[in-house]
This record gives sequence, C-alpha cells and structure tokens, in this order.
Amino acid sequence: MNGPSDASAMETVSCNACGSENVRVLFHRPYREEILADGESFAATTDQFQGFGRIVRCVGCGLVFTNPRPREALLLKGYGECVDETYLDESSSRSINAHLSLRTIRRFKRSGRLLEVGASTGYFLNAARVDFEVEGLEPSAWASKIARDRFRLDVHPETLETARYEPESFDAVAMVDVIEHLADPKRAIERAARLLKPGGVLYLMTPSITSLSARLLGSYWWGLRPAHIYYFSPETIALLLESAGLEIKLTRSFGRIFTYGYWLSRLKHYPRAVSGAVALAVRALDIEDKLLYLDTRDSMEVCAVKR
Repeated sequence: MNGPSDASAMETVSCNACGSENVRVLFHRPYREEILADGESFAATTDQFQGFGRIVRCVGCGLVFTNPRPREALLLKGYGECVDETYLDESSSRSINAHLSLRTIRRFKRSGRLLEVGASTGYFLNAARVDFEVEGLEPSAWASKIARDRFRLDVHPETLETARYEPESFDAVAMVDVIEHLADPKRAIERAARLLKPGGVLYLMTPSITSLSARLLGSYWWGLRPAHIYYFSPETIALLLESAGLEIKLTRSFGRIFTYGYWLSRLKHYPRAVSGAVALAVRALDIEDKLLYLDTRDSMEVCAVKR
C-alpha cells in the first residue's frame, strides 16, 4: 500500500450527523507519507500529533471531522494490527481512571450486563467486573489477547459492527476514547442503542473540540492527531445520541490520573515555551514517577439512557 497520498487510501465524506457537504476548513496539516501505515499512529500512547490531515467543520450542524480521511478498511487494518507496549506502563493509572468512569456509570446503572467497545487490554472491564457481568470488543489482536490472558476476560477481537449480539441484551455499553476513531460514529451509536435494554446506559468519553484549551491551542491541541477522525462538542455528540433514541443525563469534563512523566510526554508537540518550562520543573523536582490527577477540561464524559 502506498501512503495516504495515494488516492485509493483516502475518501471524501459528507457530515456524519446531518449529511451536509457544506464545510469550512479549520486546520490543515497534510498527512506525512505512510503515517497511517505506521502502527504507532493507532496506539493510545502515540506521540503522532501532527500531520493530522484536513479538519473541517460542518456549516449545517457544527460537527468537526477529518475530510478527506483514510478509508474505513485502512483504519480497521491499522487497529487490528496495533501493538502498544507503552500502554502497559501506566497500568495503575489506567485502573484508577477506570474506577473514575465506573463511578459515573453507577449513578445510572449499578449492575447487570456491560459491554465495552474498544476494551484494549482490559483495565476498565477488570474494574467493572466487581458489579457487572462484563464482555468486551477490541479489534487489536495484541490487546484483546492480553485482556484474555492477563485478566481472564471475555474480550473478542472484533468490532461493534461484526459482533453478533441480540437486541436489548446489555444494561450498559461503554466507549472510552473510542468514538472519535470510528469511521461512522452515528452508525456505532445506533448499534449500541439497539443493544441496550430500555433504561440502559451508554457511556462515552471523548475529547471536546470546543473546550477552552482546544480553542486556545488551535492546531497544537493534543486532540488533533492522525488517528482521530471526528472531533465532538457537547452539542454535536448530543445530535447523534438523541437521534438514536437516547436521552442525555450527564455531560461534564473528565479528569485523569497519570504519572508526571506521562503527562510530560503529552506536551512534546506543544509550543516550546509551554513544554520546556514544564519539563524543567518536573525533572528538577524528580517527580516523573509520581501520580497526578489533572482535569484539563478538554475531555468530556457523557451518559445517555435508552428511552
């Protein structure tokens, strides 16, 4: 396969929320040659933040997305082959963050059958199994095998589209940092809604394109990366959820716990004045391995209930 510069690897799409083709360009940093053929671009811990393509906003409804973008088959191939050993370095942090998400989910559903879409190596499901009967979908063969071997979890190397489940068979569905990667988020939300029982909860977490930091940092914002296809605001994610028959119960920012060293690695593509000053402070204090809870107000968690 040639790189994204090969027209056969790319496609132009209409707005996923309203179908409009009337868009305005927000940012444009062309994909570097072969960037999406490099498995590192698909990793959760990737440092590939530049070369994110042409990002546009729908004039009709405000949805922000990459256009043109890699074809769905290319994306699925990349996630299926993705290996992310660095992801395992923050195992304690990821387990804690899973409990933070579950604390929110339990406000609306305290037990039952739970499906995680994009389960990765299983930290979230391992935490959730205390209260729920859990199952997961994870296209990465590497990650799903770790979830099965390390945690003895029922995680299938499949996508939401290929998995065969009966309608109304789950009490909760979770997508943590997943929806922005999908070629058709509207279809995924509709599929998740069909799998939920009446009163079941869909939990989403995703970067917020209208957050203060996203607006201030512009093309340097961490959320802009090659493997992200859609960029949501509270308003645009609400369009998709409500059109699928879901009632939004909660939308708020989500903070995470990671080591100082991990947070520092996320700053490497920010303006030097920002990243350099923080790096000097962290290293001078010798706190790279210490944990830090940080809510940058640019990730949002959303809970919606099936009517």
